[in-house]
Amino acid sequence: LPASDYSGDYGVGWFGEDIEDPEIKARKLNAELNNGRAAMLAVFGNMVGEASTGQTLAESWGDGAILGISLS
Repeated sequence: LPASDYSGDYGVGWFGEDIEDPEIKARKLNAELNNGRAAMLAVFGNMVGEASTGQTLAESWGDGAILGISLS
């Protein structure tokens, strides 16, 4: 598939312009999309953790709660 056939492709950006082989280009674009999806899930997981504990991620690291230990 040409990159212009991907949903969400607005024709901006430079990723993949220098890749000639369409199979390699499709594989790399799919890898990039999957990495973005994994990052969104990670952020969502942090948001759920912060909402359930009332602490930010930095506060959880700072007091050891994220590691399951007490630093006090």
